[in-house]
Amino acid sequence: MTFRHNQTVEICKKEEGSHSPGTCYYYYTATILAAIGRTRYLVRYENRYSEDKTRLLTESVDESDIRPSPPSVPYAGFQVHDRVDAFINEAWRLGSIARKVDPNYYVKLDSNGIEVHCPFQKVRLHLEFEDGRPRNDAGEAITTGVTRNDDGKASTSEEPHRKDADSSKYK
Repeated sequence: MTFRHNQTVEICKKEEGSHSPGTCYYYYTATILAAIGRTRYLVRYENRYSEDKTRLLTESVDESDIRPSPPSVPYAGFQVHDRVDAFINEAWRLGSIARKVDPNYYVKLDSNGIEVHCPFQKVRLHLEFEDGRPRNDAGEAITTGVTRNDDGKASTSEEPHRKDADSSKYK
């Protein structure tokens, strides 16, 4: 995927010694500053600082660790076990809803299993990206809005775009 100058993106940082290779636990918001060759980009983080804490951190990042910023879809109706990202310590962290305490949530983080209290505005539906497009847990492309699937899981798709619109008859 190609990113453009000044595009806001998210950078995946994997936890040291994580038990699931390739699993991303942290997403930091950054801006693309420049392409470096074909597969690396120079980025400046919005919430990470240099070691001396005097300026925003700028670093070279592999393209495989960059994804477009997810769509901004406000939603506060998550249920227990919904896959979410929680904004904790300046990064979006992957987890699932453990408990709901209206209007807020306790999110169990995948990285360490700890439950963290999160205000509802700091929780968003977790999306994976394929070919630069957000997809829900079922692999369906996301358009707009937030709805619930038949199984009660949160989804940001009013009308999911399936690769094969009639795929359900083959299951």
